[in-house]
Amino acid sequence: MKHDSLSSPQNLPIKQFDEIPTSLPVSYRHRTVDKPEALVLFLHGYADNSGSLLRRLFPNGWPEELKNAALLAPNGPFPVPVKIENTWKKAYSWYFYDTEEDRMVISPETARNACLKMIEAFGYQKLPKLIVGFSQGGFLAPYLAPSLEQVGEIVGIGTGYRKDYYGNGDWTVTGIHGTNDEVIEIEASRKAHGEILTLGHAGRFIEMPGTSHIATADIGKLVVDRYQASISAGRGKS
Repeated sequence: MKHDSLSSPQNLPIKQFDEIPTSLPVSYRHRTVDKPEALVLFLHGYADNSGSLLRRLFPNGWPEELKNAALLAPNGPFPVPVKIENTWKKAYSWYFYDTEEDRMVISPETARNACLKMIEAFGYQKLPKLIVGFSQGGFLAPYLAPSLEQVGEIVGIGTGYRKDYYGNGDWTVTGIHGTNDEVIEIEASRKAHGEILTLGHAGRFIEMPGTSHIATADIGKLVVDRYQASISAGRGKS
């Protein structure tokens, strides 16, 4: 019997509804103070969570230099559980990009809207802001920033830099990248960072010798330095 190749289930073409109305719960970590002077927004990487990022950056607790800042660290809206031994780690994604087909499958729009809703709910719209994004969170940061007021700086850790996401803003962009990053090669990141500076952004690219694709306490110290330089110096912009 001759079979049509398309009759085989695995050969059926994949189609997609682009818009399905839905509601997703989004979890987060939040530290507030009376009359915060600024907001530090942390965006974790793919298949990770906010607590993991914060523990790596600040293993000894929230830095004294940031005592007057509010902290907001959402988890991505899309669960991506990771199997670890006999349990599952709670992990999340901000969006889904198919590198093989070079196309965005799930847009960062949902993640952006979730962050905006949280910032509005806590009344942080007018606060000066520092956005810290690791890996996939670093790609989300410039997508989110144009919708926010008073963004002084984006700190990208182990991430790349899309010129089309950086065309609408005048924030300082600090890149921090490990020389041994096995996920996003430092050469490609350095080149992309240099290209966005040609759009008019200020910033520098800091290399971390021997560091792989991970946030560390030394990088956390650099985040504090950038907070002091950007926020404490009153460089938040509307």
